[in-house]
Amino acid sequence: MNEHLKPVFEIILPRLEEAKIDYWVFGGVSIAAYAGDFIRKNKDVDIFVKEVDFQKAQSVLYSTLCNLYKQMNIKLIYYFPALKNNRPKLEIEIDKNEMFSMIPIYPKNNLVVFRYEDGDQEYSNQILERIERNISGYRFFTSRNEFIKDMFIKHIIVRPDKKDRPNIKKDGEAIFTPEEYKKYMPEKQKTIYR
Repeated sequence: MNEHLKPVFEIILPRLEEAKIDYWVFGGVSIAAYAGDFIRKNKDVDIFVKEVDFQKAQSVLYSTLCNLYKQMNIKLIYYFPALKNNRPKLEIEIDKNEMFSMIPIYPKNNLVVFRYEDGDQEYSNQILERIERNISGYRFFTSRNEFIKDMFIKHIIVRPDKKDRPNIKKDGEAIFTPEEYKKYMPEKQKTIYR
């Protein structure tokens, strides 16, 4: 499962480590890290880096991938911040499929700020503790499990429309207790017509 992500784990993330850029995987692959194994097919690998490292990471990825772009059909897509509250984003497509995305995070005092279209989310700076993971031979870093769960909870609270997606349900089943699942992922009430 997730063999299509091999270039991310074997080329992209190791290049960031060689350049001494700290990164943290979040999103669906971090849920797999929490569960200890891939629980579903993941579309891509999402990472965040500190704002001060974002430009350097972008340069490292560009120089790494420019030699490979023809043989692997790689495309780098950079999104510039459109609004004051938005942040840049870098995506990598391989064979026209998004495989990787990178966003900056903004440390502020004892907090770390994530900027999203639907508003900022703040976390304790302890989210920056790096935990080494190894799943199916893929080595990478995430935050601690408590932050993986907290990010997932905030995501489904802000985007309740996603709760019915099969991949989100599977992620919820992997990290929630049955009580938490009922609380955060309640079944839709069926309308009864009389």
